[in-house]
Amino acid sequence: MSIRVASLRHIYHPGTPLETKALSGVDLTVDPGKWVAVVGQTGSGKSTLAQHLNALLLPTSGSVEVDGISTTAAASALRMVRRKVGLVFQYPEHQLFAESVLEEMAFGPRNWKFNEEDIRETTIRTMKLLGLPEELLPRSPFQLSGGQKRRLCIASVLAVRPDYLVLDEPTAGMDAPGRRELLGLLKGLVKERIGVVHITHDLELALAMAEQILVLEKGKTVFCGTPGSLMDELIERPIRGLCLPPILELVSGLRDYGYNVPFTLDAVELADRLEKEMRT
Repeated sequence: MSIRVASLRHIYHPGTPLETKALSGVDLTVDPGKWVAVVGQTGSGKSTLAQHLNALLLPTSGSVEVDGISTTAAASALRMVRRKVGLVFQYPEHQLFAESVLEEMAFGPRNWKFNEEDIRETTIRTMKLLGLPEELLPRSPFQLSGGQKRRLCIASVLAVRPDYLVLDEPTAGMDAPGRRELLGLLKGLVKERIGVVHITHDLELALAMAEQILVLEKGKTVFCGTPGSLMDELIERPIRGLCLPPILELVSGLRDYGYNVPFTLDAVELADRLEKEMRT
C-alpha cells in the first residue's frame, strides 16, 4: 500500500479575480518505510501538496489515494485518511493549545476513541521516542523550550500511530544540534516502516537524507527521482531556483578539469577519490 498522487491540480479561488493555480499535474508515490523529500522555492506548491496528502485540501482535478482510499471519498473514509497520514505544519509549536503536555498528547488518541490505559501507554512510549521525559506531563506546553515544543508537536501526531508522516519544513529555525536530533528521529521512524514526506527548501538536506526527491516549480513537477539522478541533472542542467550545494559545485569544477570524482555530498569520500586520481 502507499500514497499515490496522480495528475493532481489545485486552484485557489477558482472563477474569481484571485484565482491561483497552485498545482498543475503533479504525480508522486510514497511507500511505507521510505523518505521522500519535496523541494522547491517559496510559492512552488510544496505546502499545498502537503495538505492534500491528508485531505485538508481536496483536488481540483486528479487524485490522491492513501492505501487505496481516495481523498474525494465519503467523510467517513476521509477520517481514516487523516488517521493514516499525520501532518506536522511549519512552526508546529503554533499548533499547541492544551493546558498540559499530557492533555496535548492525549487529544488525538481520545479523538480516535483509544481507551485511557492505551492513551497513557502510547503517550509514554511516544514521548520516550522523542526524547521527552515523563516529568514534563503535568507542565504547560508553553513553558517548554523551543526544541521541546517542536518534539512535542511531532509526538502528539505520532501518538495516533499514523502510517505516514508529512512534515512541512520541520527543521526551520532549529539550531544544529536540534536539527541533527530531529533528522535522527525521522530516520528511526523510517526504519519502523513509517513513510516520511519531508517538505523543504533545503536541497542539500534533501540530497543527504531522502530516497526520492520531487522538485516543484510554480506548481509543476520539474524532477522526480533518486538523489543521485538529481545530482546528475543539476550538474548537467541546473534547475531554476535550486542552488548547487558547495560540495557539488566543487565536484563539478573538478570534473571540468578532468578528474573522475563521484557526485557526492561526502567530503571524506571526495577527498579520498581525488587523492587516488592525483596519484594516477
